[in-house]
Amino acid sequence: MSNVKIRIDTKNYRINIHRHALKAIGDPPFLNFGYDRDSMLLRVDGNWVNDGKTVRVRFDNSGSVYVYSKSLLVGIQEVSSILTAPGSYLAEGVVMEHEKAIFFSLRSAQLLNEKSP
Repeated sequence: MSNVKIRIDTKNYRINIHRHALKAIGDPPFLNFGYDRDSMLLRVDGNWVNDGKTVRVRFDNSGSVYVYSKSLLVGIQEVSSILTAPGSYLAEGVVMEHEKAIFFSLRSAQLLNEKSP
């Protein structure tokens, strides 16, 4: 197990996962997302088959994957007492290599203080 971070932008409905986090679960070509409202855990599963519910992994120049999902983030915001303000949040997660998954605790997500351009 290793610790990784995720950045969640509630203003632009974007999730950012760095390449090293995906390497820790075997460099999957697709991802599945799930959220448990009771434990406030965001689960990111590596998937090797596009089952229609997956998101294709596409890296940008910085070595990160950006996932845009208004429905996922709005759904999380509706049941979360943490991600309430618009902005970017940083959350830590734990890699479960044998499950090919990463669990991010949104309970301890921190709102980042960002400056306007």
